[in-house]
Amino acid sequence: MAVKGYFSNIPTIQYGSKVARNIIARPAIKDKILNSPTLIYDYTISDGQRPDQIADAYYGNVNFVWLVFLVNGIVDPYYDWPLTSGQFKDFIIDKYESIEASKDATSTTNIVHYKHNTKGTIISKDSYDSGAHTWSKLYGQQGSYTAVRQYEYELALNESKREIKLIDKRVSNKAFDILREAMIENE
Repeated sequence: MAVKGYFSNIPTIQYGSKVARNIIARPAIKDKILNSPTLIYDYTISDGQRPDQIADAYYGNVNFVWLVFLVNGIVDPYYDWPLTSGQFKDFIIDKYESIEASKDATSTTNIVHYKHNTKGTIISKDSYDSGAHTWSKLYGQQGSYTAVRQYEYELALNESKREIKLIDKRVSNKAFDILREAMIENE
């Protein structure tokens, strides 16, 4: 079976005076594939690894990049994919002026929120500053909270994007057929 790619199967819509692909149509792959633990594998994205490289290496076809996106709920490959270490550094500098400022332990302006040391409960900076942390005894969360600063917060968000799922390559063609059927139904 020749795979034309993800977008060739997406239904078209009238957009103003033009015909466009309805990229909002995001079908679900049948539960029997996604809910089968023997057909889903955990995968950790290496620094700088692109989705097309994963599709080519694992499925043997760069056109299966759509399957990587679909299974992981990735809508925007620019913002839902982890930044490389260089991109992350530039992002921090652009957003917070400097890496040092985003990490500065003596500053209170770079605190995003507070996290309970044992329970992991998160309290907003405003709530913490207003004294909400004294309520911890009421909720059985005695102990202290640690400030989570901008750099740590952004790094955790970026790193969480590295853990993805891949559908077993033995069923990738079946997944493609299901995608095509679902898209045809949406036309």
